[in-house]
Order: sequence, then structure tokens, then C-alpha cells
Amino acid sequence: MQSRTFTASTRYLLAPIAQEAHVFPPSGELQILGLYRQGQLLEEYELQLSSQPRAWSVLFLQPYAGEELELRLEGGDESLLDLLELSNQFKDAEELYHEPERPLAHITPAHGFMNDPNGLFYYNGTYHYFAQLNPYGFSPGNTHWMHMVSQDLAHWRELPYALLPDETGRMYSGGGVVDEHNTSGLGREGVPPVFLFYTAAGSKSRWSKGRPFEIAAAVSADGGETFQKLPENPLVPNLCFMNRDPKVVWEPAGENWVMAVFLDNDRYMLLYSKNLLDWEQGETLHLYGAAECPDLFCLPLDGDPARMKWVLWGSTDCYMIGRFEGRRFIPETPAVAGSSHKLFSAYSDSAWSPGGYAAQTFTGLPEGRVVQMAWIRAWRSSGPFSSCASVPNEISLHTTPEGPRLRIWPAREVETLYQSSFSFQNRGLEEFERIPRQALGEAMDMTMRLTVKKGCPIAVSVRGVLMVYEPELHRLLLPSGAYDVGPVGDILELRVITDRMSVEIYVNGGQFQIALAGVLDPAHTEIKPVYLEPGVGVDFEVHRLGGLFDREP
Repeated sequence: MQSRTFTASTRYLLAPIAQEAHVFPPSGELQILGLYRQGQLLEEYELQLSSQPRAWSVLFLQPYAGEELELRLEGGDESLLDLLELSNQFKDAEELYHEPERPLAHITPAHGFMNDPNGLFYYNGTYHYFAQLNPYGFSPGNTHWMHMVSQDLAHWRELPYALLPDETGRMYSGGGVVDEHNTSGLGREGVPPVFLFYTAAGSKSRWSKGRPFEIAAAVSADGGETFQKLPENPLVPNLCFMNRDPKVVWEPAGENWVMAVFLDNDRYMLLYSKNLLDWEQGETLHLYGAAECPDLFCLPLDGDPARMKWVLWGSTDCYMIGRFEGRRFIPETPAVAGSSHKLFSAYSDSAWSPGGYAAQTFTGLPEGRVVQMAWIRAWRSSGPFSSCASVPNEISLHTTPEGPRLRIWPAREVETLYQSSFSFQNRGLEEFERIPRQALGEAMDMTMRLTVKKGCPIAVSVRGVLMVYEPELHRLLLPSGAYDVGPVGDILELRVITDRMSVEIYVNGGQFQIALAGVLDPAHTEIKPVYLEPGVGVDFEVHRLGGLFDREP
């Protein structure tokens, strides 16, 4: 072990993080970096340091300002400890958020590996987005909660990490909620407390060895800027194995807080509380086809506020619709398989996979809106980060011959990123060749409305990604397989949002929606008709998207 003492006289400690040779580095390749104060362990991480780093990650020193601290490095080349730098600015401050690898219109972390969205809430004019983050590597590990804020749901600013791993474990997924009526009694001077419920993932780190998975909470007294873990933790002791991912919402009819927790396999449990602190176990529900990351939200059926329905969602996109009667959820449908499950055939392609995992909705949105964001599972081998979030999607509930079903469509705030636009109506396929170059880019939002002719497939290529619609079978062939999108009538409406690491596809008002994760070739921004029957009428519009960090870098 090598150690080094220093005074926390700057805002940051910068660590040179190696490029990883494996998606999940073997434990023998990892080093252990510990931060101590008078012999007490404050932070501990598994990482790989390098003299030729892929990125310089950041450890925030503001909580320890002016204090004498000690660093200890164990394993590998321990002399690399000397490379860590004290600084008041990021190493890559000039190019940060504007790297050529970084998606333009999708949330990404400054440094490290990001996955599940967590704790999404809206309060006092600000949207808060959190996500699982490994700041010190490019694969899962060292799980923090990344924190970003926005005033328009389109342009974002990154804040210091909201939750750090500790002796109870890594900070796995959970939800956020504002206690508007101070049911917890933790509000001060008229400011409601903001709760982040998280999974303390015990035994996922050396520091937490022997600890179980438990449900805990952190509270903010400053409107969601900073959070302190509750001394009462855990609020829910271990229920079974690796129970996790608490999502908490207010159910007004019964005047209960409701927590949805993943247990194992396809089992979820609901728990109930009056004060967000004391929880009573409720029923266990099976959400067939789902696993992990529950969500719970309420929607009006067909927009009718007199017919409100509750939706229990599990990842990837299975859901169950029902109602609450006191402290009990009454299912009104069986588990409904979402778009990603409507797969009839698939083939292996290492560059593509269905994205859209671990989707979560914001709590507290005005106008009763339900807006959801997901993790797009794209892996980069260059740049200071890996993977990204989806665009914000608005969810609605509609009556169909099969029963009530969700529709998913890009939120209107995506339009605030539009930079240049081009469109034509009721023209032939040759019009695609006349799209001006300035209307195209790596990040685009486009809509095609194509006449459907019996027995005539429709095939288009967007940024090199082939999409084929077969009208007889109602199937859409994508690089990840063939999906049943259901009948579309006389017009196929295909909305496609592309970026550097993703393609998000919406069919006919959101009756089918899927995200594809993969790194696109920056040289290919074209939109090409591959097969359209002569005489097919086409309405088309495309909007080039600007960067979501442009306004607040």
C-alpha cells in the first residue's frame, strides 16, 4: 500500500482513469483508492489508474475544505498515486460536454459510466435528473448518484454527485419525491423536504462486506440542491436477497405514500406509509416478463380525469393497470408486454441492442403530465464517458380493442432543441434526394408519413440504419430483429430521433416505441428510400437538433 497526505485546499482531486480492456474488468485488475481523515475511511473506490488515461475523473473536495486528508492506494502499480492532482478546474474543462463522441441531444455524464435513471422529480420550476454513475471507470461499479438540473427539460447542468457509496454499500437505484405537505415533519421554515429513496447495496464493495441490501433515504432541506442520509436508515430492512429500486409516490384517494420495490424474478412488493419514514408491507405482485426498476404513476384513460388509472411498470417495458382501494392495489389487467417484447425473430449484432432500460417517470410534474426517461445501453470505447439517457417521453393511456394500453411519444420539450428544419408534403420518393445538407446532422428528429399499399413493403435507411415495414404482418424489421407494431391503417407514421449513440423509433402516435443503442458513423447523416412502391405519397419533416449543454455548459 502507498499513501499520501494533503490539505483539501482546492475544489477537486483529479484521478487519471485507464481505458478498460473488458466490459467488466476482473477484480485482479482493479486498484483500491481510499480517502481518510485521521485514520477514518471517508470514501473508497475500485479503479484503474494510468499514466495514459482515457479520462481525468473528479473527486469533490468541498465537503472537506481545509482539512488534512490521506490517500491510500492498494494493488497494481501503487506509484500511480502520485499522478492524482489537486485542482480548481476539471482537466478537460475547455472541451467538456462538446467532445466529438458525446451525444448532442441526450444526457451523458461528465465522466464515467452512467446507467439507470433515479429519483426524477420536479420542484419549484426545476427538473431534477439523477442516474447511477461510476465516476471512476467505464463499466458498472463505485455506484454514485449523478445529479443534473434543468429549467426546460431540454438543457441541463450537472451538479456534484448527490449520493456517494459508504459502509452500507453502493448507492443503487431508487426514486425521488417532494414532501409538499411535510408529512415527515422534516421540513423547515416552510421549505418542504425532498426525499431520495435508494438501495444501500451491501456487499457490493469491500467496505460494505457482509451487509444486506436495504432501502434507505436521503433528505434535502434546500429544495433538492444537496442531500443528507437519514440517521434512521435503513427505513426498510432486507426483505429478500437483493431487493432494490424503491419508487415512492403519493396516492391521494387513500392518503398514503406508496413504495414499489423489486424483490426477485418477476416479483414486486408495495409498501405503505403516512410519513415517508415508517413503512408497512403490502401485497406482492407478479409482473410477468419484467425484472428490476419498478415505476408507479397515474394517468387518465383517454384523457378523462374521471377515469384515473394507476400503472405499475417494470423493466424493460412491462406494465399492469389497476386501482388502489385503501392500502391495496387491485389489478384490472394482466401484465402487458411492451414494445420490446413484441419480437418475433432476432439475430445477433454486436453493434445494436434494444435500449430503453430502467425507465422512470418524474414525480410532481405540473398539469398531471407523466414524462419518462430511460437508460440507453450504448457502450463507447473512447471519450470520457459511456452510455446515455433517452429523450424525455410523454406517456398517455388509451382504450384499444385489447384493453387499455400506454402510448409513448417524445415530450414537446424536445422541440426546443430544433435548430434548422426542412419538410415536404405529398411528394414522391425522389424528394429525399433534395433534402438540403444543412438540414441533416448527427442529431435529428424526423417524421415520415408513408402511404401503405397492400403487399408492398416499405424500406428506408436513416443514418445507415435500415427499417423495413411489412404491411401484411404489421412487422417492423430493425437491426435488432422483427417487431409486431400492430395495424397502422392507410398511413405509416414513423418518427425517428437519431444521435451519436442511439436511434429512437415511434410508430403511429406511440403505439409502438423502441430505442436502439449503438454508436453511429458520424460520416453518415443521410436519409434514403431503400424500397418505396412508385406512386407512394410521402409527407416528411426533419429538424436538426442542437446540443442540450449549449445553453448551460
